[in-house]
Amino acid sequence: SKPEKWIDVEWEENLKRDFTTYIRLLVRNQRGVLATIAAIISDLESNILNVDIEERDGIHSSMTLTVEVKDRIHLARVMRRLRNIEMVDRIHRVRQ
Repeated sequence: SKPEKWIDVEWEENLKRDFTTYIRLLVRNQRGVLATIAAIISDLESNILNVDIEERDGIHSSMTLTVEVKDRIHLARVMRRLRNIEMVDRIHRVRQ
C-alpha cells in the first residue's frame, strides 16, 4: 500500500555456490547415530562443517549441524532423508 517504501531487487539466475545452514535434530542416544547422519549427508552431496551435541535427558541428545547445501530444494531433500531415520525424533532448520 506504500510503493514509496518498496525496494527493487534482482535475483542471480545461475548461482553456483554452496550455502551454509543450520539443522537441529532431536535424536535418540544410540550407537552409530552420528555416523548414520553423516553418511546420509555425504551421500546427498552435502558437507558437514560443524556438529554440536548436547545430551538432554539421558535418552535423547540435541544435535545442531552446520551443513552446506546447493539450494533450498537440496536442503529439503537432506532434511527429508534425515527425518526418515528411526533414531531421529525431530528435525528443523534453525537460524544462528
